[in-house]
Amino acid sequence: MKTSSSGIAVLVAMLAVEAAVQVRADISCPDVLNDLSPCLPFLQGNAPLPSDQCCGGVRALYAAADTRPARQATCRCLKAAYLQVHAQLPAAQALPGDCGVPISYKITPDIDCDK
Repeated sequence: MKTSSSGIAVLVAMLAVEAAVQVRADISCPDVLNDLSPCLPFLQGNAPLPSDQCCGGVRALYAAADTRPARQATCRCLKAAYLQVHAQLPAAQALPGDCGVPISYKITPDIDCDK
């Protein structure tokens, strides 16, 4: 399934509103989406591996989410985006490792972002 640029713009706008009401997070949903937008082909099953640009975004996001509030905000944004862009769960789970980013938890659609 292909995602149109207008669909991504709507998603960005929706997540920007969500980010505006979050309590003091160090990172915004538009930042998260901007970093990960090159990953859409991989996440939607249209590319066998994440691109170099995608992995650069994953690494930038990992570096930016350096506080608990930033990680929680990132988690909330990713949960909302996952449902909107119809990402494939195996691809989402593989993405950090494929890009050389170590995470200590399993990515699931029902992950508790408050932990």
